[in-house]
Amino acid sequence: RALSRADVLICTPEKWDLISRGWRGSDDSVSHSNVSNGKEFVKRVRLLVIDEIHLLGEDRGAVLEAIVSRTRYISQFMDSANSKGGSETGKRHEWTRIMGLSTALANPYDLGNWLGIDTEGVGGTGPMEVHVQGYPGKHYCPRMATMNKPCYAAIQQHSPTKPTLIFVASRRQTRLTAMDIISYAARDEKPKAFLNCGDDYIESVAETIEDESLHHTITFGIGMHHAGLSSQDRDVVERLFLEGKIRVLVATATLAWGVNLPAHFVIVKGTEYYDGKTSRYVDYPLTDVLQMIGRAGRPGFDTRGVAVVMAAQDKKNFYKKFLYLPFPVESCLEERMCENLNAEIAIGTIKSVVDAVGYLKWTFFARRVKGNPSYYGAASSSDEDVEIFLVDVVQKALRKLKEYGCIEIEEGGQDNRAVTPTILGRTASNYYLQHSTPHQMLAGVVKTRKVVSAALAEEKKVAPPKGELTALDRTTRIDEISLASLLYAISDTPEFDELPVRHNEEHLNAELSSNLMWGPDTSTVLDPQQGNSSYIDLDVMADPHTKCFLLLQAYLERAKLPISDYINDTMTVITQIPRLLAAMQYLALENRTIADNFELLTQFSRVRQLVSTRSMIDSDPLSQLDGFTNDVIRRMKNGAKSNKKDTPTLWQLRRMGRDKSASLIRSLLKGKADIDRMLDSVYSIPVFSVEDLRVSKSTKPGSTEAIGKLEVDLSIGYESTGGHKKKDEDPPLTLAILLGSAKRRNLLAHSTVGISRHGDSSSPTKKKAVLEFDWEPAANDTGDGGADNVSFVVRFLVEEIRGLDGEFCVDYGH
Repeated sequence: RALSRADVLICTPEKWDLISRGWRGSDDSVSHSNVSNGKEFVKRVRLLVIDEIHLLGEDRGAVLEAIVSRTRYISQFMDSANSKGGSETGKRHEWTRIMGLSTALANPYDLGNWLGIDTEGVGGTGPMEVHVQGYPGKHYCPRMATMNKPCYAAIQQHSPTKPTLIFVASRRQTRLTAMDIISYAARDEKPKAFLNCGDDYIESVAETIEDESLHHTITFGIGMHHAGLSSQDRDVVERLFLEGKIRVLVATATLAWGVNLPAHFVIVKGTEYYDGKTSRYVDYPLTDVLQMIGRAGRPGFDTRGVAVVMAAQDKKNFYKKFLYLPFPVESCLEERMCENLNAEIAIGTIKSVVDAVGYLKWTFFARRVKGNPSYYGAASSSDEDVEIFLVDVVQKALRKLKEYGCIEIEEGGQDNRAVTPTILGRTASNYYLQHSTPHQMLAGVVKTRKVVSAALAEEKKVAPPKGELTALDRTTRIDEISLASLLYAISDTPEFDELPVRHNEEHLNAELSSNLMWGPDTSTVLDPQQGNSSYIDLDVMADPHTKCFLLLQAYLERAKLPISDYINDTMTVITQIPRLLAAMQYLALENRTIADNFELLTQFSRVRQLVSTRSMIDSDPLSQLDGFTNDVIRRMKNGAKSNKKDTPTLWQLRRMGRDKSASLIRSLLKGKADIDRMLDSVYSIPVFSVEDLRVSKSTKPGSTEAIGKLEVDLSIGYESTGGHKKKDEDPPLTLAILLGSAKRRNLLAHSTVGISRHGDSSSPTKKKAVLEFDWEPAANDTGDGGADNVSFVVRFLVEEIRGLDGEFCVDYGH
């Protein structure tokens, strides 16, 4: 709803691709299970500005192509609908204007015509002088070392007193390059030639820098910039370079895209980088090299720029040719054809094979097939051959989608065969997954359900009292196996195929694995008797999915990571977990009648709690709160043991009066502790209670089908806590409500309620939840095929905080 009210939206291509898939929905039809629904405001977009449109030919190009194709299709669809009398005003629909920003291209008119835009316009950098140098050497590292002295010489020749940017491929190379340049300057008896401020000033700045290497190089006027530095260190370096206090900055290539730090002189030191996916050195895309040298002589900062590209000797002529000549942009849509066709099938744009071919004709891919048929494998540029080629591409993609269960295709050999999405296809589209991911996720859901069911069968659980809300009693064993199984299933999906495993990182992964609870897979948690094996398979440790699973464990255990690269890798993984968990839950919700699906859905919420609080199952929920340190919790347990009492839980403390909680904690600790701080953190959490809970049964109008309804009246209580500051921007809590049958644990219904973290302590907030469900699975749970005496279990799970989950058992007809 916030998006629909905005005038300007700024987002990544991937995010807009996902949002725009819901253009057919209405603004009021937002569904929790379909994250790309309810985005009707997409049809109201009148201007689409795409930066770096020349990236159509690179990895993310397929996303840009999908966005533009869908945007133009929506405009045509709305125009056609209005012209047929669908518009209340009788006016034709105004097409969305598209503006593309790009580097120099060899085929700008081709691209502009496809975008539907005027191709007039000028822009770009100032006058540019580019030099290409070739260096011999078969091996990467020795060749990079031979470039350091020429780097220093080039700076002295082209930019001795102006800012210089040196782009390298790795963090290690930033350090080696900076150190060598300092050495060469010292040999010339000008060690601080690149420093443009006083020694006292730079020394005081250096004292604030955390990285040891940067602390050293910055005092000589040479900075380093890479993702391994803290944000504070990067900010200091950027400021010093922009202010001209330091004249040389050695940075990894990602700086060319992420930060606007223009310079007079740019050196591209090496045109290769190590690709962890293929375990070899590969060339930068030409667009990346152009982006790097484009940092020289930026308008508004300098009148001209100079760049030197240092490449392997055998690639010198290639760069000489293509850096001076514009290069044509080709489509890479075919690489993600399955994902794009699946998205359009899922949202209803494509309903048949012939629709798919028709949709493809909107794409830049189809235009370039006709313009450059040999590049794509078409027989010729004739309309007939292009049509045959496009049909073949569509059929291959549809066969793959059917193989992975994303679509169903009507039997027969005609091109007008109907194509319909399946739950797997909708999952891939709704949650922006690769087409092969949902199939693998479903296998993970089935396996996790089995291990949870097996663990429950071994557990002797006492039934909670009926008619009252009690704390959910869960064993550590069930939480552990479900957490491990779900995270392992997520780690094993194609979404992490390209998680980098750099040179020699398999040894670091093996070392990290030996220090974690589970190791490289779930075998130890599923079979505790097995224990961690001392045998290390380096091929397994070099797998990106193994690394992903290890990083997840390390994140939850707060384990020390072997190198700083792993910090950014962890963030890459963690940011995807909520989306992938939601996708797996969406799949699990499809078939609710399977026994123990109720228990499986419970565990999804429990896993979210652990990820949200960054804790493992063996840690006390109190440890997530301020003041409850490990030492304090240990002392509380010892005090309870000596008094022959149970240690109070977060559930119990939050439901006691503050004075009673304070008295209890003091009696257990018997020593120094910041009890006010501890209580403030406990009572800053809103607490829910069930005021009324009703189950009713009715018959659907016009049929004999019985429908059940669960109505829950909730009261949300707040306490004033003077010492615990709440922020207005604190996100609300999510209370998941699950309704299940008591015997077979079928999931009957599922919903969520948002709970604000802020409220009036004098007046509880009232919430009402209504869940409708099919009565037959509940009736069958009694074992006599439709009796009205049914027992239900309702669970309330706070997904952001551990230790507050509750359970309510209720009978109908007894």
